[in-house]
Amino acid sequence: MPSTWFQAFNPFMIFLFTPLLISLWSWQSRGGKEPSSLTKMAIGLFLVGISYIVMIIAAAPMASGAMAPDAKRSLLWLVGATSIATFGELFLSPIGLSFVTKVSPARIVSMMMGVWFLANFVGNYMAGYLGTYWEKISHQQFFTIMTAIGVAAGLVLFLMNKPLNKIVSAHDKGTAH
Repeated sequence: MPSTWFQAFNPFMIFLFTPLLISLWSWQSRGGKEPSSLTKMAIGLFLVGISYIVMIIAAAPMASGAMAPDAKRSLLWLVGATSIATFGELFLSPIGLSFVTKVSPARIVSMMMGVWFLANFVGNYMAGYLGTYWEKISHQQFFTIMTAIGVAAGLVLFLMNKPLNKIVSAHDKGTAH
């Protein structure tokens, strides 16, 4: 399969997984256990981080040492990593967009959406910078760094969850400035 065809997997998975997550969140909401927006975003960051664990395993040499680093591997490794990352994306991107519109003052919602997309730009730029290490370090090291960044970002957001939820709940009650 040409590598360019693989770019169609993520949008397909988004269409496939979105109804599943909506059903999950509806079920959790009925039970009063739906995570907050910030928790969902932290879960998304964590899932994107752990998706690289699949690639760490895929990049590992076989136990016998018989597989060279440039040897062909199954496409299923990439499908597995992309599936986990897509679930993470669905926990992060639409929830984050909704969150920005929810907590931003009405007069600057459009500007804050621009800030959200600016943050995406910076993140994509940094991903490109990190990509320069692809040929400088082993693939396992590269994927380990990517795992660490995603998991660390998720953990930071989990740790910030309580104080940020106080701000959000104050906003919801109309007491925020």
